[in-house]
Amino acid sequence: MLITIDESFRHLSQHLRDLSSSHRLLVATANRPYALALASFFALQTTEQTCPLIGIASTREEALACLDGISEPVLAFVSEQLEECRGLDLVEDLKRRTVPESPIATVFTLKGADPTLMREALSSSADVVLTQRSLDLMSIANAMQAIQVGERFVDPFIPYALCHRDPRDAHALSERERMVLTLLCDGMTNKKIAEGLCIAETTARGHVQSIMRKLNVKDRTAAAVEGIRRHWVD
Repeated sequence: MLITIDESFRHLSQHLRDLSSSHRLLVATANRPYALALASFFALQTTEQTCPLIGIASTREEALACLDGISEPVLAFVSEQLEECRGLDLVEDLKRRTVPESPIATVFTLKGADPTLMREALSSSADVVLTQRSLDLMSIANAMQAIQVGERFVDPFIPYALCHRDPRDAHALSERERMVLTLLCDGMTNKKIAEGLCIAETTARGHVQSIMRKLNVKDRTAAAVEGIRRHWVD
């Protein structure tokens, strides 16, 4: 069935209006433009004089402080990374603070397609798990509908990616190697990579060689191309 953008937006708007009437909203992300865009969207959907948004936070402490004095149900949008902490850690903090009279529903969004992070998100307490690469109006609408009926929603891309990932990903890169690969894709030399990560140039060279070995390629350009193909770099 063909779903037009207008119809998708109408369904999403209705779900957001329904949730806004019964939940206070919290946005927690280190991505300020994303936070402001999401907050503005919710503000446009509410017809009440008081906006349901209780805060936009970039740190765990800011997010938890926003809950002080709130005795209503809360819907928290949490990104993968916050300043000084991971989004999943905040999700667990929020769930520990939930009580029957003031439940906290969480919508967690993964930035990339790291298998380890996807598995961790699946085993977390998040009510909704989305991926940034599959974020569209219908996905958000389905997630909002699931929250309304008390069900969990997981982006279909996640189980698919985990079941169909490249077998060679068994030797996936370490977190540091992923950081190096990202800078490598930006065209940085070993010296620039070392300066950017505050490590020795010889250490940066070693990481690059390890990346090329794991990707089974012979040069830096091929490593960048293969890393992007495997979604190790966004």
